[in-house]
Amino acid sequence: VNGKTKWDVLDGVIRRLYKEYVFRLDPATSLGMSSDSILSYNIGDIVRAGNLELPELLPCGYLVGENNIITVHLKGVAENSVDSLVFETLIPKPLAHRYLNILLEHRRIILSGPSGTGKTYLANRLAEFLVNRSGHEVTGGSIATFNVDHKSSKELRQYLSNLADQCTTADNRSDLPLVIILDNLHHVASLSDIFNGFLNCRYHKCPYVIGTMNQAVSSSANLELHHNFRWVLCTNHTEPVKGFLGRYLRRKLIENEIDRNMRSSDLLRIIDWIPKVWQHLNGFLETHSSSDVTIGPRLFLSCPLDVDGSRVWFTDLWNYSLIPYLLEAVREGLQLYGKRAQWEDPAKWVVDTYPWNAGSLQHEWPSLLQLRPEDVGYDGHTSAKEGASSKHVPQSDSEGDPLMNMLMRLQEAANYSSAQSCDSDSASHHDDILDSSLESTL
Repeated sequence: VNGKTKWDVLDGVIRRLYKEYVFRLDPATSLGMSSDSILSYNIGDIVRAGNLELPELLPCGYLVGENNIITVHLKGVAENSVDSLVFETLIPKPLAHRYLNILLEHRRIILSGPSGTGKTYLANRLAEFLVNRSGHEVTGGSIATFNVDHKSSKELRQYLSNLADQCTTADNRSDLPLVIILDNLHHVASLSDIFNGFLNCRYHKCPYVIGTMNQAVSSSANLELHHNFRWVLCTNHTEPVKGFLGRYLRRKLIENEIDRNMRSSDLLRIIDWIPKVWQHLNGFLETHSSSDVTIGPRLFLSCPLDVDGSRVWFTDLWNYSLIPYLLEAVREGLQLYGKRAQWEDPAKWVVDTYPWNAGSLQHEWPSLLQLRPEDVGYDGHTSAKEGASSKHVPQSDSEGDPLMNMLMRLQEAANYSSAQSCDSDSASHHDDILDSSLESTL
Protein backbone atom coordinates (compact mmCIF):
# COMPACT_ATOMS: atom_id res chain seq x y z
CA VAL A 1 0.00 0.00 0.00
CA ASN A 2 1.59 3.26 -1.11
CA GLY A 3 0.57 6.90 -0.90
CA LYS A 4 -1.49 6.71 -4.09
CA THR A 5 -3.40 3.46 -3.42
CA LYS A 6 -7.15 4.10 -3.49
CA TRP A 7 -9.79 2.18 -1.56
CA ASP A 8 -11.30 0.42 -4.57
CA VAL A 9 -7.83 -0.77 -5.61
CA LEU A 10 -7.13 -2.09 -2.11
CA ASP A 11 -10.55 -3.80 -2.07
CA GLY A 12 -9.65 -5.62 -5.28
CA VAL A 13 -6.19 -6.60 -4.04
CA ILE A 14 -7.56 -8.09 -0.82
CA ARG A 15 -10.23 -10.08 -2.70
CA ARG A 16 -7.61 -11.40 -5.12
CA LEU A 17 -5.17 -12.33 -2.33
CA TYR A 18 -7.91 -14.17 -0.46
CA LYS A 19 -8.82 -16.17 -3.57
CA GLU A 20 -5.15 -17.04 -4.11
CA TYR A 21 -4.83 -18.09 -0.46
CA VAL A 22 -7.77 -20.52 -0.44
CA PHE A 23 -6.66 -21.85 -3.83
CA ARG A 24 -3.25 -22.69 -2.37
CA LEU A 25 -4.95 -24.38 0.58
CA ASP A 26 -7.21 -26.44 -1.67
CA PRO A 27 -6.19 -26.39 -5.37
CA ALA A 28 -9.08 -28.73 -6.27
CA THR A 29 -12.09 -26.74 -5.01
CA SER A 30 -10.80 -23.72 -2.99
CA LEU A 31 -12.86 -25.19 -0.12
CA GLY A 32 -15.97 -24.18 -2.07
CA MET A 33 -15.35 -20.53 -1.19
CA SER A 34 -14.74 -17.35 -3.19
CA SER A 35 -13.95 -13.71 -2.43
CA ASP A 36 -17.65 -13.26 -1.60
CA SER A 37 -16.78 -14.93 1.72
CA ILE A 38 -15.16 -11.65 2.85
CA LEU A 39 -17.37 -9.58 5.13
CA SER A 40 -15.00 -6.69 5.87
CA TYR A 41 -11.43 -5.82 6.72
CA ASN A 42 -9.76 -3.63 9.31
CA ILE A 43 -7.00 -1.20 8.51
CA GLY A 44 -5.93 0.56 11.66
CA ASP A 45 -9.13 1.62 13.44
CA ILE A 46 -11.12 1.75 10.21
CA VAL A 47 -13.57 -1.02 9.27
CA ARG A 48 -13.90 -1.26 5.50
CA ALA A 49 -16.99 -3.01 4.12
CA GLY A 50 -18.76 -2.76 0.78
CA ASN A 51 -21.85 -1.05 2.17
CA LEU A 52 -20.01 1.63 4.17
CA GLU A 53 -18.97 5.07 3.00
CA LEU A 54 -15.36 5.71 1.99
CA PRO A 55 -13.13 6.85 4.87
CA GLU A 56 -11.85 10.40 4.80
CA LEU A 57 -8.21 9.47 4.14
CA LEU A 58 -6.60 7.11 1.67
CA PRO A 59 -5.53 3.70 3.07
CA CYS A 60 -1.96 4.87 3.67
CA GLY A 61 -3.30 7.47 6.13
CA TYR A 62 -4.33 4.69 8.52
CA LEU A 63 -1.21 2.54 8.16
CA VAL A 64 1.02 4.53 10.49
CA GLY A 65 3.37 3.48 13.28
CA GLU A 66 2.70 -0.07 14.39
CA ASN A 67 -0.62 -0.20 12.51
CA ASN A 68 0.77 -2.06 9.50
CA ILE A 69 -1.51 -5.11 9.49
CA ILE A 70 -4.77 -5.50 7.58
CA THR A 71 -7.17 -7.97 9.23
CA VAL A 72 -9.78 -9.69 7.05
CA HIS A 73 -13.11 -10.85 8.54
CA LEU A 74 -15.16 -13.62 6.93
CA LYS A 75 -18.92 -14.08 7.00
CA GLY A 76 -20.10 -16.18 9.92
CA VAL A 77 -23.08 -17.03 12.09
CA ALA A 78 -24.38 -13.44 12.19
CA GLU A 79 -24.60 -13.44 8.39
CA ASN A 80 -26.16 -16.94 8.35
CA SER A 81 -22.98 -18.22 6.69
CA VAL A 82 -20.59 -21.13 7.32
CA ASP A 83 -17.60 -19.47 5.64
CA SER A 84 -15.71 -18.73 8.86
CA LEU A 85 -16.35 -22.32 10.05
CA VAL A 86 -15.06 -23.68 6.74
CA PHE A 87 -11.93 -21.53 6.91
CA GLU A 88 -11.17 -22.59 10.49
CA THR A 89 -11.82 -26.32 10.10
CA LEU A 90 -10.63 -26.75 6.47
CA ILE A 91 -13.81 -28.74 5.74
CA PRO A 92 -15.20 -28.11 2.22
CA LYS A 93 -18.22 -25.81 2.27
CA PRO A 94 -20.71 -28.34 0.80
CA LEU A 95 -19.90 -30.77 3.61
CA ALA A 96 -20.10 -28.11 6.33
CA HIS A 97 -23.56 -27.16 5.01
CA ARG A 98 -24.62 -30.81 4.96
CA TYR A 99 -23.48 -31.59 8.52
CA LEU A 100 -25.26 -28.53 9.90
CA ASN A 101 -28.44 -29.22 7.94
CA ILE A 102 -28.52 -32.77 9.30
CA LEU A 103 -28.05 -31.46 12.84
CA LEU A 104 -30.67 -28.74 12.50
CA GLU A 105 -33.22 -31.16 11.04
CA HIS A 106 -32.60 -34.29 13.12
CA ARG A 107 -30.76 -32.82 16.16
CA ARG A 108 -28.80 -36.04 16.68
CA ILE A 109 -25.77 -37.30 14.74
CA ILE A 110 -22.95 -39.76 15.32
CA LEU A 111 -19.56 -39.20 13.66
CA SER A 112 -18.12 -42.62 12.89
CA GLY A 113 -14.69 -43.52 11.54
CA PRO A 114 -11.17 -44.75 12.35
CA SER A 115 -9.11 -43.20 15.11
CA GLY A 116 -7.22 -40.00 14.29
CA THR A 117 -9.67 -38.67 11.68
CA GLY A 118 -10.69 -35.54 13.63
CA LYS A 119 -14.13 -36.63 14.84
CA THR A 120 -13.79 -35.02 18.28
CA TYR A 121 -12.48 -31.78 16.79
CA LEU A 122 -15.35 -31.67 14.28
CA ALA A 123 -17.90 -32.38 17.03
CA ASN A 124 -16.62 -29.45 19.11
CA ARG A 125 -16.59 -27.00 16.18
CA LEU A 126 -20.14 -27.98 15.14
CA ALA A 127 -21.30 -27.61 18.75
CA GLU A 128 -19.79 -24.13 19.01
CA PHE A 129 -21.43 -23.09 15.74
CA LEU A 130 -24.84 -24.27 16.98
CA VAL A 131 -24.43 -22.36 20.26
CA ASN A 132 -23.45 -19.16 18.45
CA ARG A 133 -26.30 -19.64 15.99
CA SER A 134 -28.77 -19.77 18.88
CA GLY A 135 -27.54 -16.37 20.06
CA HIS A 136 -25.65 -17.66 23.11
CA GLU A 137 -21.99 -17.52 24.05
CA VAL A 138 -19.89 -20.67 24.20
CA THR A 139 -19.54 -21.38 27.91
CA GLY A 140 -19.10 -24.42 30.11
CA GLY A 141 -22.85 -24.72 30.56
CA SER A 142 -23.85 -24.40 26.91
CA ILE A 143 -21.91 -27.49 25.77
CA ALA A 144 -21.81 -30.64 27.90
CA THR A 145 -19.08 -33.17 27.02
CA PHE A 146 -19.20 -36.78 28.22
CA ASN A 147 -16.07 -38.87 27.58
CA VAL A 148 -17.27 -42.46 27.51
CA ASP A 149 -15.12 -45.36 28.71
CA HIS A 150 -15.72 -49.00 29.56
CA LYS A 151 -16.80 -48.17 33.12
CA SER A 152 -19.07 -45.17 32.46
CA SER A 153 -21.93 -46.76 30.48
CA LYS A 154 -24.20 -46.86 33.52
CA GLU A 155 -23.47 -43.23 34.40
CA LEU A 156 -24.14 -42.15 30.82
CA ARG A 157 -27.47 -43.99 30.72
CA GLN A 158 -28.49 -42.32 33.99
CA TYR A 159 -27.33 -38.90 32.76
CA LEU A 160 -29.36 -39.13 29.55
CA SER A 161 -32.40 -40.43 31.42
CA ASN A 162 -32.26 -37.51 33.88
CA LEU A 163 -31.80 -35.11 30.99
CA ALA A 164 -34.89 -36.51 29.27
CA ASP A 165 -36.89 -35.99 32.47
CA GLN A 166 -35.69 -32.39 32.66
CA CYS A 167 -36.66 -31.77 29.04
CA THR A 168 -40.11 -33.21 29.69
CA THR A 169 -40.91 -31.34 32.89
CA ALA A 170 -39.03 -28.03 32.61
CA ASP A 171 -40.58 -25.20 30.69
CA ASN A 172 -37.46 -23.11 31.20
CA ARG A 173 -34.49 -24.63 29.35
CA SER A 174 -31.91 -22.19 30.67
CA ASP A 175 -30.39 -24.85 32.95
CA LEU A 176 -30.04 -27.38 30.13
CA PRO A 177 -27.03 -27.52 27.81
CA LEU A 178 -27.69 -26.56 24.19
CA VAL A 179 -25.42 -29.30 22.83
CA ILE A 180 -24.24 -32.61 24.29
CA ILE A 181 -21.05 -34.21 22.96
CA LEU A 182 -20.71 -37.95 23.66
CA ASP A 183 -17.12 -38.89 22.84
CA ASN A 184 -15.93 -42.49 22.23
CA LEU A 185 -19.31 -44.21 22.10
CA HIS A 186 -17.62 -47.37 20.78
CA HIS A 187 -16.85 -48.23 24.43
CA VAL A 188 -20.58 -48.71 25.08
CA ALA A 189 -21.76 -52.32 24.80
CA SER A 190 -25.30 -51.46 23.63
CA LEU A 191 -26.06 -48.02 22.23
CA SER A 192 -29.80 -48.76 22.09
CA ASP A 193 -29.90 -49.39 25.85
CA ILE A 194 -28.02 -46.16 26.50
CA PHE A 195 -30.46 -44.04 24.50
CA ASN A 196 -33.68 -45.73 25.60
CA GLY A 197 -34.17 -42.99 28.17
CA PHE A 198 -34.54 -40.53 25.30
CA LEU A 199 -37.71 -42.19 24.04
CA ASN A 200 -39.86 -40.19 26.46
CA CYS A 201 -38.07 -36.92 25.79
CA ARG A 202 -39.90 -34.04 24.13
CA TYR A 203 -38.02 -34.03 20.89
CA HIS A 204 -38.08 -30.29 20.16
CA LYS A 205 -36.91 -29.47 23.68
CA CYS A 206 -34.03 -31.93 23.74
CA PRO A 207 -30.48 -30.60 23.32
CA TYR A 208 -28.53 -31.35 20.16
CA VAL A 209 -26.56 -34.59 20.55
CA ILE A 210 -23.26 -35.18 18.73
CA GLY A 211 -21.59 -38.54 19.30
CA THR A 212 -18.26 -39.91 18.10
CA MET A 213 -17.19 -43.52 17.72
CA ASN A 214 -14.44 -45.52 16.04
CA GLN A 215 -16.65 -47.78 13.94
CA ALA A 216 -20.24 -48.34 12.90
CA VAL A 217 -22.05 -50.93 14.96
CA SER A 218 -24.90 -53.31 14.23
CA SER A 219 -27.35 -51.19 16.27
CA SER A 220 -27.00 -48.27 13.84
CA ALA A 221 -30.25 -49.11 12.04
CA ASN A 222 -32.09 -49.38 15.35
CA LEU A 223 -30.72 -46.04 16.54
CA GLU A 224 -31.74 -44.32 13.32
CA LEU A 225 -35.21 -45.84 13.39
CA HIS A 226 -36.13 -45.35 17.05
CA HIS A 227 -33.98 -42.42 18.20
CA ASN A 228 -33.70 -40.34 15.01
CA PHE A 229 -29.91 -40.45 14.93
CA ARG A 230 -28.14 -39.77 11.65
CA TRP A 231 -24.71 -41.21 10.90
CA VAL A 232 -21.84 -39.30 9.32
CA LEU A 233 -18.85 -41.33 8.14
CA CYS A 234 -15.41 -39.81 8.69
CA THR A 235 -13.32 -42.25 6.69
CA ASN A 236 -9.81 -41.77 5.36
CA HIS A 237 -10.82 -42.31 1.74
CA THR A 238 -13.62 -39.71 1.63
CA GLU A 239 -13.83 -36.00 2.32
CA PRO A 240 -13.41 -34.14 4.58
CA VAL A 241 -10.70 -36.47 5.94
CA LYS A 242 -9.15 -37.43 2.59
CA GLY A 243 -7.89 -33.96 1.70
CA PHE A 244 -7.51 -32.56 5.22
CA LEU A 245 -3.85 -33.46 5.73
CA GLY A 246 -2.78 -31.72 2.51
CA ARG A 247 -4.82 -28.59 3.32
CA TYR A 248 -3.50 -28.47 6.88
CA LEU A 249 0.16 -28.82 5.87
CA ARG A 250 -0.19 -26.26 3.07
CA ARG A 251 -1.63 -23.77 5.55
CA LYS A 252 1.33 -24.37 7.86
CA LEU A 253 3.66 -23.86 4.90
CA ILE A 254 2.01 -20.56 3.91
CA GLU A 255 2.30 -19.24 7.47
CA ASN A 256 5.93 -20.32 7.55
CA GLU A 257 6.61 -18.49 4.28
CA ILE A 258 5.00 -15.32 5.65
CA ASP A 259 7.05 -15.47 8.87
CA ARG A 260 10.32 -16.02 7.02
CA ASN A 261 9.41 -13.89 4.01
CA MET A 262 10.72 -16.57 1.64
CA ARG A 263 9.61 -19.70 -0.20
CA SER A 264 11.37 -23.05 -0.17
CA SER A 265 10.94 -25.46 -3.06
CA ASP A 266 12.40 -28.25 -0.88
CA LEU A 267 9.74 -27.73 1.80
CA LEU A 268 7.02 -27.57 -0.83
CA ARG A 269 8.16 -30.91 -2.23
CA ILE A 270 8.14 -32.48 1.26
CA ILE A 271 4.69 -31.08 2.12
CA ASP A 272 3.28 -32.45 -1.14
CA TRP A 273 4.86 -35.85 -0.46
CA ILE A 274 3.61 -36.45 3.12
CA PRO A 275 -0.10 -36.87 2.16
CA LYS A 276 0.93 -39.27 -0.61
CA VAL A 277 2.79 -41.43 1.93
CA TRP A 278 -0.29 -41.45 4.13
CA GLN A 279 -2.51 -42.56 1.24
CA HIS A 280 0.03 -45.17 0.15
CA LEU A 281 0.13 -46.72 3.64
CA ASN A 282 -3.66 -46.77 3.87
CA GLY A 283 -3.85 -48.47 0.48
CA PHE A 284 -1.41 -51.08 1.78
CA LEU A 285 -3.54 -51.61 4.91
CA GLU A 286 -6.75 -51.95 2.90
CA THR A 287 -5.06 -54.50 0.62
CA HIS A 288 -3.77 -56.75 3.40
CA SER A 289 -6.35 -56.00 6.12
CA SER A 290 -9.37 -53.64 5.95
CA SER A 291 -10.33 -49.97 5.87
CA ASP A 292 -11.23 -50.19 9.58
CA VAL A 293 -7.52 -50.22 10.51
CA THR A 294 -6.38 -47.39 8.24
CA ILE A 295 -4.36 -44.55 9.77
CA GLY A 296 -5.91 -41.13 10.39
CA PRO A 297 -4.07 -37.93 9.38
CA ARG A 298 -3.38 -36.96 13.02
CA LEU A 299 0.03 -38.70 13.11
CA PHE A 300 1.35 -36.53 10.27
CA LEU A 301 0.13 -33.10 11.42
CA SER A 302 3.24 -32.40 13.49
CA CYS A 303 5.63 -32.39 10.51
CA PRO A 304 8.17 -29.60 11.23
CA LEU A 305 8.69 -27.00 8.52
CA ASP A 306 12.41 -27.30 8.12
CA VAL A 307 14.13 -29.61 5.67
CA ASP A 308 16.56 -31.44 7.98
CA GLY A 309 14.17 -31.44 10.92
CA SER A 310 11.37 -32.94 8.84
CA ARG A 311 13.65 -35.77 7.72
CA VAL A 312 14.57 -36.58 11.33
CA TRP A 313 10.87 -36.40 12.28
CA PHE A 314 9.74 -38.70 9.48
CA THR A 315 12.46 -41.28 10.14
CA ASP A 316 11.44 -41.48 13.80
CA LEU A 317 7.75 -41.62 12.88
CA TRP A 318 8.37 -44.37 10.37
CA ASN A 319 10.63 -46.57 12.49
CA TYR A 320 8.95 -46.17 15.88
CA SER A 321 5.26 -45.58 15.10
CA LEU A 322 4.26 -46.56 11.56
CA ILE A 323 6.21 -49.81 11.08
CA PRO A 324 5.14 -51.30 14.46
CA TYR A 325 1.50 -50.43 13.72
CA LEU A 326 1.66 -51.84 10.18
CA LEU A 327 3.25 -55.00 11.55
CA GLU A 328 0.40 -55.71 13.96
CA ALA A 329 -2.43 -54.57 11.67
CA VAL A 330 -1.28 -56.65 8.69
CA ARG A 331 -0.53 -59.68 10.86
CA GLU A 332 -4.09 -59.61 12.19
CA GLY A 333 -5.44 -58.96 8.70
CA LEU A 334 -3.70 -62.00 7.31
CA GLN A 335 -5.09 -64.15 10.11
CA LEU A 336 -8.62 -62.90 9.36
CA TYR A 337 -8.66 -62.72 5.59
CA GLY A 338 -5.63 -64.68 4.37
CA LYS A 339 -3.45 -63.61 1.44
CA ARG A 340 -5.41 -61.46 -1.00
CA ALA A 341 -2.65 -59.76 -3.02
CA GLN A 342 1.01 -59.96 -3.91
CA TRP A 343 3.37 -58.68 -1.20
CA GLU A 344 5.21 -55.42 -1.70
CA ASP A 345 7.18 -53.79 1.09
CA PRO A 346 5.59 -50.36 1.75
CA ALA A 347 9.07 -48.97 2.40
CA LYS A 348 10.01 -49.53 -1.25
CA TRP A 349 7.66 -46.82 -2.55
CA VAL A 350 8.75 -44.48 0.25
CA VAL A 351 12.44 -44.92 -0.60
CA ASP A 352 11.81 -44.59 -4.36
CA THR A 353 9.96 -41.26 -3.91
CA TYR A 354 12.02 -39.92 -0.97
CA PRO A 355 11.92 -36.09 -1.17
CA TRP A 356 15.09 -35.42 0.82
CA ASN A 357 18.45 -35.23 -0.93
CA ALA A 358 21.07 -37.75 0.14
CA GLY A 359 23.36 -34.97 1.36
CA SER A 360 20.77 -32.90 3.18
CA LEU A 361 22.18 -34.02 6.54
CA GLN A 362 25.83 -33.62 7.39
CA HIS A 363 25.87 -36.73 9.59
CA GLU A 364 24.66 -40.21 8.76
CA TRP A 365 21.06 -40.83 9.81
CA PRO A 366 19.43 -44.23 10.53
CA SER A 367 17.79 -45.79 7.50
CA LEU A 368 14.09 -46.59 7.21
CA LEU A 369 13.00 -49.98 8.52
CA GLN A 370 11.46 -52.40 6.05
CA LEU A 371 8.43 -54.66 6.49
CA ARG A 372 9.27 -58.15 5.32
CA PRO A 373 6.61 -60.78 4.53
CA GLU A 374 8.06 -63.16 7.10
CA ASP A 375 7.62 -60.46 9.78
CA VAL A 376 3.84 -60.66 9.43
CA GLY A 377 3.54 -64.35 8.58
CA TYR A 378 2.69 -63.70 4.93
CA ASP A 379 4.68 -66.64 3.55
CA GLY A 380 3.30 -69.02 6.15
CA HIS A 381 -0.26 -68.93 4.73
CA THR A 382 -1.00 -71.90 2.49
CA SER A 383 -4.06 -72.13 0.32
CA ALA A 384 -5.69 -74.39 2.92
CA LYS A 385 -5.15 -71.80 5.61
CA GLU A 386 -6.48 -69.13 3.32
CA GLY A 387 -9.64 -71.14 2.82
CA ALA A 388 -10.00 -71.71 6.55
CA SER A 389 -9.42 -68.05 7.37
CA SER A 390 -11.92 -66.89 4.80
CA LYS A 391 -14.59 -68.95 6.52
CA HIS A 392 -14.10 -66.95 9.67
CA VAL A 393 -14.55 -63.56 7.98
CA PRO A 394 -18.36 -63.45 8.05
CA GLN A 395 -18.38 -64.53 11.70
CA SER A 396 -15.83 -61.91 12.77
CA ASP A 397 -17.53 -59.17 10.79
CA SER A 398 -21.05 -60.05 11.88
CA GLU A 399 -20.77 -57.81 14.94
CA GLY A 400 -19.87 -54.85 12.75
CA ASP A 401 -22.66 -55.49 10.23
CA PRO A 402 -20.61 -55.18 6.99
CA LEU A 403 -23.77 -54.67 4.89
CA MET A 404 -24.76 -51.65 6.99
CA ASN A 405 -21.19 -50.29 6.76
CA MET A 406 -21.26 -50.60 2.97
CA LEU A 407 -24.68 -48.95 2.66
CA MET A 408 -23.60 -46.07 4.89
CA ARG A 409 -20.48 -45.49 2.80
CA LEU A 410 -22.49 -45.51 -0.42
CA GLN A 411 -24.98 -43.04 1.05
CA GLU A 412 -22.17 -40.77 2.26
CA ALA A 413 -20.49 -40.77 -1.15
CA ALA A 414 -23.77 -40.03 -2.94
CA ASN A 415 -24.64 -37.18 -0.61
CA TYR A 416 -21.20 -35.61 -0.93
CA SER A 417 -21.19 -35.74 -4.72
CA SER A 418 -24.64 -34.16 -4.90
CA ALA A 419 -23.64 -31.46 -2.43
CA GLN A 420 -20.56 -30.66 -4.49
CA SER A 421 -22.55 -30.34 -7.70
CA CYS A 422 -25.06 -28.00 -6.07
CA ASP A 423 -22.27 -25.85 -4.71
CA SER A 424 -20.50 -25.68 -8.05
CA ASP A 425 -23.68 -24.41 -9.68
CA SER A 426 -24.03 -21.60 -7.19
CA ALA A 427 -20.32 -20.83 -7.30
CA SER A 428 -20.51 -20.16 -11.03
CA HIS A 429 -22.38 -16.95 -10.28
CA HIS A 430 -19.53 -15.58 -8.19
CA ASP A 431 -16.67 -13.56 -9.60
CA ASP A 432 -14.03 -15.29 -11.68
CA ILE A 433 -12.34 -17.69 -10.86
CA LEU A 434 -2.37 -22.85 11.85
CA ASP A 435 -3.54 -22.51 14.50
CA SER A 436 -1.84 -24.72 17.12
CA SER A 437 -5.10 -25.54 18.92
CA LEU A 438 -6.37 -27.27 15.77
CA GLU A 439 -3.49 -29.72 15.79
CA SER A 440 -3.66 -30.41 19.53
CA THR A 441 -7.42 -30.95 19.47
CA LEU A 442 -7.15 -33.37 16.54
